[in-house]
Amino acid sequence: MTTMTIHADDNFAEAIRRYAERLGKSVNQAIKEALAPIVGFSQDGNAVQRPNPWRDLYGCVPKEETAAIREAIAAQHVIDEEMWK
Repeated sequence: MTTMTIHADDNFAEAIRRYAERLGKSVNQAIKEALAPIVGFSQDGNAVQRPNPWRDLYGCVPKEETAAIREAIAAQHVIDEEMWK
């Protein structure tokens, strides 16, 4: 088992404590249960496949249009050196 530490402001820490208290669990257990599905684990510690909210969109764009879309967004992948000076 590994020990992890997070740095949290007082408001966040208090919110976590209230959350754990509401569940009747330790802060440690409440945090682990809250984070498990986000990082891809079930509450019993077994890996699970995370849901993909984009899955329903796969294949919606006709193959003939993908090149045009990639070309249209290509500029988003270019770094403007002047902007970062």
